[in-house]
Amino acid sequence: MQKQKTRLYSISFSPWSEKARWALDHHRISYEEVEHYPFAGELRLRILLRKPTGRVTVPILDDRGVLLTDSFDIARHADAVGAGPKLFPAGREAEIETWNRRSETTLAALRAMMMLKFVDDPTFGQAALPRGTPKAIVPLLMPIGRGAMQLFVAKYRMREGASTHRAVAEEGLETLDKALAEGQKYLLGDTFSYADIAMALVLQVVSPVDKRFMPTGPGGRAGWSNPDLAERYARLVKWRDAVYENHRRWV
Repeated sequence: MQKQKTRLYSISFSPWSEKARWALDHHRISYEEVEHYPFAGELRLRILLRKPTGRVTVPILDDRGVLLTDSFDIARHADAVGAGPKLFPAGREAEIETWNRRSETTLAALRAMMMLKFVDDPTFGQAALPRGTPKAIVPLLMPIGRGAMQLFVAKYRMREGASTHRAVAEEGLETLDKALAEGQKYLLGDTFSYADIAMALVLQVVSPVDKRFMPTGPGGRAGWSNPDLAERYARLVKWRDAVYENHRRWV
């Protein structure tokens, strides 16, 4: 009987997927990556999770029948079964969990800002279309692209509290900036941990990391950038780049 493979269902340009992917790679865990396409791939996820209703999303790790549906849980699992230095050092779990919650909140706010920019600007309808779409038919497909983005915005209720998204994002970035104010290398001092991964990915929707490490999604680098925040938190972008260079080479 053929051994069942470990599979990671993910989106190549999603910061949430990258959190999980980074943890698995850090621990040298072999897996097959399955690209998920929003809406088009939803049925496959529902079948996998045996979840006919409610929201389904990625990343999902299927480790030979053990299903994990959250980046944080996937990282904890990788820490338990993988090789190499721990991303959750003993006695520091509570700190890391706090940073993870901050990452989730800040990322959600930054993503909502980006998506609302896309969906409210008719020129960004093209951003949701597949790469390589012939220019001749782009005008015909623009309404479909905008419709897909509107569905995504509705799925994650991004218009709720729209006026507070920027404040939430700035609070998360400011907290990170203060934590690194003394010039320390990592959030736990001298130890690289999942806290660094989680907060490094927040910067993906401020100033995307070099394409050597991961691609940008619809809208490209311009769509995923916040120039004013990138300028204000240039030190954080530099910190993120150093974390990638030092810890994300094995892919």
